[in-house]
Amino acid sequence: MPTFVKTQCMHCQDPACASARITGALQKQANGAVTWNPSRCIGCRYCMIACPFQIPAYEYDDPLTPRVRKCTFCFERIAEQGGRPACATICPTEAITFGKRTTLLKLAHERIAKDPLAYQPKVYGEHEVGGTSWLYISKEPFDKLDSYNLPTKVIPQLTETIQHSLFAYLWAPLTLFGLLGGAMWTLNRRQITGADQKEGRDVHA
Repeated sequence: MPTFVKTQCMHCQDPACASARITGALQKQANGAVTWNPSRCIGCRYCMIACPFQIPAYEYDDPLTPRVRKCTFCFERIAEQGGRPACATICPTEAITFGKRTTLLKLAHERIAKDPLAYQPKVYGEHEVGGTSWLYISKEPFDKLDSYNLPTKVIPQLTETIQHSLFAYLWAPLTLFGLLGGAMWTLNRRQITGADQKEGRDVHA
């Protein structure tokens, strides 16, 4: 019997995609959704590289107005209409349940404890990369469902720590300008030396 898995944005608690976006085009909302703001997007696609689940997709076929496409958790539907995501509303078997993360985690663990033979002893998304707003329970091992084996540590913490350390007291700009200046001096020196050698002049360092 086949196992079907719905794959979409996991809406991480501390999303790496939002951390990577230099213009703030992706943001974590209070209701758990990670949304994309097209007016802020510059098409850098850093979010695609940063996402540990490899979810954001780019419209390469649209050269004029390309968009980054991903599940939005039906943000407007929830925020403005007080409803549920379309997938949770339409699912005929109620395989998808919508609610507060704490409530869903409690429900997931209760189902596992009630019927341990029917589920793996794990809620996928509870701890992965700091936790996600989209959670899975499954009878099949998660590695057979093409689920990524990810650490529990929040991914943006490492990169943000490095960035903050580099930019403290303007170290990064000064270092960059120093490296560029050194590279230009070395290149100019080599060009002068090469020209002198071609003309047969003595070269003294």
